[in-house]
Amino acid sequence: PEVAALIERIMSFEPKIQAEWDGLPGRARVDYLNGMVIDEIQATNQIEQVRSTRKEISAAIKAVRAEGPIDNKRFTEMVRLYLDIGNAEAESPQTLDDIREIYDAVTAGEIRDEDAPDGLRFRQGPVTIESGTKTVHTGVVPESAIDDALTIMLSQGRDDSIPQLIRAVAAHFIFEYTHPFYDGNGRTGRYLLALDLRQVLAPYASLALSATIAENKDRYYRAFTDAENPLNRGDLTPYLIDMLEIIAEAQHRLLLDLSDRRQKIDTVGARIRVLVEDEQFPLNIGLDRESAPPVDPDDIAKILFILGQAHHFDVNRAVKLKTLADAMGRSSQFVRPRLQRLTDAGIIETVTRKPLRFRLALRGASLLELDG
Repeated sequence: PEVAALIERIMSFEPKIQAEWDGLPGRARVDYLNGMVIDEIQATNQIEQVRSTRKEISAAIKAVRAEGPIDNKRFTEMVRLYLDIGNAEAESPQTLDDIREIYDAVTAGEIRDEDAPDGLRFRQGPVTIESGTKTVHTGVVPESAIDDALTIMLSQGRDDSIPQLIRAVAAHFIFEYTHPFYDGNGRTGRYLLALDLRQVLAPYASLALSATIAENKDRYYRAFTDAENPLNRGDLTPYLIDMLEIIAEAQHRLLLDLSDRRQKIDTVGARIRVLVEDEQFPLNIGLDRESAPPVDPDDIAKILFILGQAHHFDVNRAVKLKTLADAMGRSSQFVRPRLQRLTDAGIIETVTRKPLRFRLALRGASLLELDG
């Protein structure tokens, strides 16, 4: 009954999350998804004590989205995989070779030579997980047994008689119990879990997991060790309950955050309408009526609304000239002089010149009643 109640609770969040997501403007969704990928990769690395920075991951996202040179940037393959989940373009593995390909992409450039897989696909030798002086887990050996265990995992993933959430969580246990690699099992396993959850949850919802796991790290690992305790006699129910509770918490957090962000966007939109509909416009925001190009309230409102979204959702709070032009349905040549007028008035500022990117200046944020 407890497992069924948790599944029902998780699924009850879905339409609410979807409604909040649908209420976000398109640009805000892109920026929010980027932020989720950064948080997810940062958290999954943190759990494994792999050093990474939000700046590095953000640079990798820009490279993958063709906004900057790849130049062997760290985490580009990992970013690509997580963006594919968010865009509903990723597929769960169907074969053992697929699992190895995912591992190579998730851990690209992060595995020491001595920890690289030395078998046909997986490791040949033994591996143990230590906690202090105590061995808490020994991975499956030899490689043929790893093949067998992961084949069962893949087969169970296609078993429609088992609820999808249970399949996803059980597959995660099998993968981590098997521990098919010398290093990188945790990062690969959590990516596979997000991939499996995408089959039943909204794509972006499955990206909310690692941050919650990171904050429940002890409980997460205890769920595995308790499941392996001989006294439990192979009963996975306590593990399933712990994992489903973590997923439910991640869903609840996502819902609250989306709701908060959407309310902020609505507030920005309302504030901009007040400014541009004021009879003193454009003098009320520091623009004179005579200077060229003419000040059209609709154009100014669109620019401020796009930059207001970026203020709430983008890591750098900045938007490229081309992105602004595309969002307004105008050419860069049309938008550029209007941006210059807002820059001269101290409402926006240039962040980078190649590519040209803008954000709200302190005065602009103050006009829109945003935090600094």
